[in-house]
Amino acid sequence: MELIVYGIGIVILLALFIFMFILGYKESLKYKVENPFVLENHMIGEGWETDTFVEYEKIIDILGREPSEDEMRVFLGLVEEGYHGETLLRKFLEKIKREEHH
Repeated sequence: MELIVYGIGIVILLALFIFMFILGYKESLKYKVENPFVLENHMIGEGWETDTFVEYEKIIDILGREPSEDEMRVFLGLVEEGYHGETLLRKFLEKIKREEHH
């Protein structure tokens, strides 16, 4: 009797595993990433939000070039501190101007 109960339990668990796999597989196809290092021509893996990428592009436009190593260090430091959006851009420009005067 116990063997039959265990058998039914295993069958139910297998059915649930298969059901959950199918649900997860369908969902994962929506978000399939071909190259995990490139997402819409932006760096990923830094934990950046969309508005951080937008501000990074604005910085490139303002500077007219890619940020130097020191500027990039300042930018990444601000991102790690939790700044994003217009606040990130404003703080970055303030720090860069302050460093130019010194």
